[in-house]
Amino acid sequence: MTSSTSVLLRRLHEQSQSEVMARARAQFQGPSEEWLTLAEEYEMIAPRLRGRFLETLGLSSEDFESSQGTPLSLAVSAETGRFLYNMVLSHRPARILELGSSCGVSTLYLADALRTLGRGTLVATELDAVKCAYLRSHVKAAGVDAWVDLHEGDVFQTVAELDGAFDMVFIDVWADAYLKLFRQIERLLRPGTIVLADNMYTAEDAVRPYKHYLDNDPRFSTTTLDFESGVEFTVVVS
Repeated sequence: MTSSTSVLLRRLHEQSQSEVMARARAQFQGPSEEWLTLAEEYEMIAPRLRGRFLETLGLSSEDFESSQGTPLSLAVSAETGRFLYNMVLSHRPARILELGSSCGVSTLYLADALRTLGRGTLVATELDAVKCAYLRSHVKAAGVDAWVDLHEGDVFQTVAELDGAFDMVFIDVWADAYLKLFRQIERLLRPGTIVLADNMYTAEDAVRPYKHYLDNDPRFSTTTLDFESGVEFTVVVS
């Protein structure tokens, strides 16, 4: 990974965490002293528990977006990003499908790995026009635009228009859409395709139908990786 990309990603990770906490503080009704204590607790707990921590305060990303009028970037963590990067280097996919690219943090990790390999294409999808503008800017700044094919618009419509097989898929859309979206992309998968889905812990209830579907279908071998926000690691068997 180039030094300029690393610097950009570090800034984006810091920005993402800062904006989440800023939005949470704006919604928090208690005194400043109590908020400082909660913020310290947030920093100390395991990353995979932070989403649940905010939920216990009655705070969620949906609340932030609807009340503030601008979307959160909701970036993957640096650890999850590095995992995606290494997965690309090891699996060497010719085509990657990213479902829910947001402002492009995960996109940068995936595309930079393709650049390191010197081959492959990442099909990135994002509905929000503001996020797409940031994504394009970040991809260009990192110099990985040659490896990224961005599709702006409704992800279900985008997927319906795709053809050909993908070797790797990363799912990070709204959790209650995981199963419906996965069933729509099944025709694009082949034996050996790896499907990674984020937020299996932080959105445990919403993703349960997706997890149940994979667990009970012999065409897939799946397990939840116990780190960060929880990543479902699925291999297409047949």
